Amino acid sequence: MTRTTTHTRAAARWTIALCLAGAAAAQAQTAPRGVGLYLEAGQARHHSAETDAVTLGARLPTDVQFFSGRLRLSVDGYVSRWHAEALPGERDQFTQLGLVPMLRWRFDEGRSPWFVEGGVGVSYLVDGYRTRTKEFGSRWNFSDHLGVGFSFGPQRRHELGLYVKHVSNAGFASPNPGETFYLLRYGVAL
Repeated sequence: MTRTTTHTRAAARWTIALCLAGAAAAQAQTAPRGVGLYLEAGQARHHSAETDAVTLGARLPTDVQFFSGRLRLSVDGYVSRWHAEALPGERDQFTQLGLVPMLRWRFDEGRSPWFVEGGVGVSYLVDGYRTRTKEFGSRWNFSDHLGVGFSFGPQRRHELGLYVKHVSNAGFASPNPGETFYLLRYGVAL
């Protein structure tokens, strides 16, 4: 196991520990309205290989009342670090920059601690993406996100979520194998 893989897995363990510690102290109240930060850790598996990802993001939200829930539009900006099995003599770490508008639906006129959200945005792989099992034909890609989560703590400032993130160029460049990550997210509103 490489040192980077060890660090990625350690970051994932810390993310899980933070999430569980926060959940243990959960006291749901009203939803926060400020800027938020989040940390994600997850993995994509393909052809008996894997790509690990650790992400730090920021969120800028707006709220509107909509039918029997509350719909929130946010813009997520993030930096993600990927680690994958390299070709001999080539890089095994990749940096992804992303900007994704997200729609979040909170049930019970916004009073529920539970939410679902999704969005489609753009991302850029700074050094491209070429591994032992995959190669992207473009540095520019779409970044699709879908998640479910729970808010907790004072003013519901903390949240835990499970997300699926798919990155591909939608066939605009070849090859376009895509990469799908399954992520655990902890977020906090400032």
